[in-house]
Amino acid sequence: MRNFEKDWWETKDHKRIKICDMETSHIKNTISYLEKHRDFYDSWGGWDSESFYYDDNSYLVDWKIEELEYELSKRERNDDLLKSRIN
Repeated sequence: MRNFEKDWWETKDHKRIKICDMETSHIKNTISYLEKHRDFYDSWGGWDSESFYYDDNSYLVDWKIEELEYELSKRERNDDLLKSRIN
């Protein structure tokens, strides 16, 4: 998530893929990873008189989690719609 870009995900090997093209299991695993490693995406902010400090970028992680969860909810609604048509 070096560069936040709506509707896209960058894999650990730096390949960019559209969130809608991700496997459902990949989306779920990505959400879990982001929730566990939220602070990893903080960036170095600078130095004050006593210590280093970091900028809090957790809001970017929250945005990406929301995007991923939205994609999951779309898929669940589509699955429910298909099931209702079959029955």
